[in-house]
Amino acid sequence: MLTLRVPASFPRSNVHGANAHSHAVRRNHPCEHRIHLAQRLASAAATQGAAATVAPSTEAALNTLRCAASQPGSVRPSEVLQALVSVEKAKLKPDEWLATLTAPGACWRLVYTVPGKDVTAATKKQKGGMGGYFPLAACQKFDASGFENGVFLGPVGHLTFKGGFQMDGRLLHFDVTTMYLGLGPWRLALPLKKEVPLEQMDTKTFKKLPFFVYAYVGPDIIVARGRSGGVALWIRAEAEWLASSGAMQVYK
Repeated sequence: MLTLRVPASFPRSNVHGANAHSHAVRRNHPCEHRIHLAQRLASAAATQGAAATVAPSTEAALNTLRCAASQPGSVRPSEVLQALVSVEKAKLKPDEWLATLTAPGACWRLVYTVPGKDVTAATKKQKGGMGGYFPLAACQKFDASGFENGVFLGPVGHLTFKGGFQMDGRLLHFDVTTMYLGLGPWRLALPLKKEVPLEQMDTKTFKKLPFFVYAYVGPDIIVARGRSGGVALWIRAEAEWLASSGAMQVYK
């Protein structure tokens, strides 16, 4: 839920000065080309002060997730789970995460999900499930109009949910006020409740809202935990995928 494109405004940074560990990861990783491009994006963002340096072990985990996201099924579930746990444990600083999440044209495709109990078991090195690659075309977008998330069936139809959101550090609360049902070229809006700006909600109502706790938000992938405790991996969707999934008609 891909070929990364380097925005024209980003400087073409040289990654040859990276440490030996990073080079070893790139040489042996099955998704070397994608990781190379992702690191160019991260390097460019760092040049503009929008990214923080991460430990080699965390960067290796992020590279594993980049590969899993760009080529679903190419990385074993056990490795994806361990990488997700590693990134959460790193407690990365949320530098410019909101700006990255809401970047113009950014749509985030859901790739992998793991239930909270299995993440807890993995963290404690106990036996449990490993989650799996998400089987449907699912995508979300954050912009000035709000948050919209849903599943898409190409030209057949879609089901999405939309509402407002508010982000503070690594925590993002969102509300769902409208459901959209798409069938072919038609799109029907079904109001679910009265929309109230999140900043105007009383504390009790606000605390009941669904939320994401982000472990990483980069120019290529996202890792976040939901209110239920489950952890998910998203990748920034390219135009080709948006068109084939039907999401482009919604996220214009």
